[in-house]
Amino acid sequence: MFSDKAIYRYHRIFGLIGGLFILLLTVTGSILVVEKQVDALLNPNLTTVQTTGQRQPYNRLVATLHQQYPAAQVRNIRLSDSPTEAIRADLMDKGERVWVSMNPYTGAIIGARNAETTLIRRARELHENLLLEPVGGFVMGLAGICLLGSVLTGTWYYRRSLLSVFKIGVRWNKSPRIVYADMHKWLGVVALLFMLMMSATGIFFHWEQIERKFGDEPRPENKEATPISLTAIPVDAAMASAKGSIADFQPQLIDFPKAGDTTLVIRGNRPGSIRMLGKYNVSATVDARDGHYVSGFDARDADLEYIAEHIFEELHFGRYGGIITQVIYILLAMATAVVTVTGLFLWYLKK
Repeated sequence: MFSDKAIYRYHRIFGLIGGLFILLLTVTGSILVVEKQVDALLNPNLTTVQTTGQRQPYNRLVATLHQQYPAAQVRNIRLSDSPTEAIRADLMDKGERVWVSMNPYTGAIIGARNAETTLIRRARELHENLLLEPVGGFVMGLAGICLLGSVLTGTWYYRRSLLSVFKIGVRWNKSPRIVYADMHKWLGVVALLFMLMMSATGIFFHWEQIERKFGDEPRPENKEATPISLTAIPVDAAMASAKGSIADFQPQLIDFPKAGDTTLVIRGNRPGSIRMLGKYNVSATVDARDGHYVSGFDARDADLEYIAEHIFEELHFGRYGGIITQVIYILLAMATAVVTVTGLFLWYLKK
C-alpha cells in the first residue's frame, strides 16, 4: 500500500482529480494577492482623487450617501490609505451590493458599481466556491486536499533525488517527456514549501466555513432595539472618541450597525501593530447613538485561535510583506501552475 509504486499512483490520482481546480486556484489567488493594485489599475477614475484642500467631515459623507441611497444599508466605509485614494462605501441597496467611491476632499460621489461583478470579487468567489456556493466551496476544499496529497506523495516518491534536480536542471535538448518531467520536478522542489503552505491554510479555511455553516447557530437579532437612522450616527464624534481612547490609533475602516445593533466598530492599526495578526489589529466599539467609547480590542491580546486564524490568512494571501512578498507569491503561484500543467502532460504522454 505504501510502496513507491503505490505512492506514485496516488500522486497521479491527486494531480488528475485536482489539476484543473489547482490551476484556477493559482490564477485567482494571484489576482487576490494584489487585488487592491488590480482594482486601482482597472478603475483609476473610481479609486484615485486629487488632493484639494482639507478632507470633509465623515458626517457629511454619510449624509451624501443617505441622500443618494435613502433605502440602502451602509455596511462599512473603507477610509483612504493615501492622500490620493478615494473613500469606498460598501452598501446593500435593493438586494444588490454596491461599492460607492467618494472624494474625501469634496464629499462628492465619484461613481458606483455592482460589487459582485467586479474582477476582484469574481476572483474571490471563484477562488473560494466556483461561484456555486455552497457546493463549490466543498469542491475547492477537495482541490486543496488534492494539492496537499500531491505535494506529500511527490515529496516522498522523489525523496532520494529532491536536491539533485538543481544539478540536473531542465534538459531542453531532450524529448518533450523528459523536458516536462524536468520542469515538473525542478519547479515542484522550488515551490514545495509554498504549495504545502497554500494547501494547508486553504484546507483550514474551508473547514472553518463548514464549521460555521453546520456548527454555529444564527445569532438572534435584538428586535427590541430601535433602528438607528444613518444620519443620526455621530460618526465624527465616534472617530474622535476612538482616537482619544486608544493611543496612536489609525482608523482604516468603519463598520456600521447591523439590524438591531446599536454599536459602531472602527477598525485600524497602531504604529506597533503586527501585520501577521491581520489587516486590522486594533478596533474600537462605540455607541452609535451618542458616539461614546464602549470598548477596545488589540489582536496581541487575543486568544490562540484568533491569532492562528489571522496568521494563516496573512500567510495564504501574502499581504504581510509588501510588494516584494506579493511578487514572490505570484511567481510561486505561476510555478505551481506549471507543475500542474506539466504533470497533466506527463500523464497524457504515459497513458
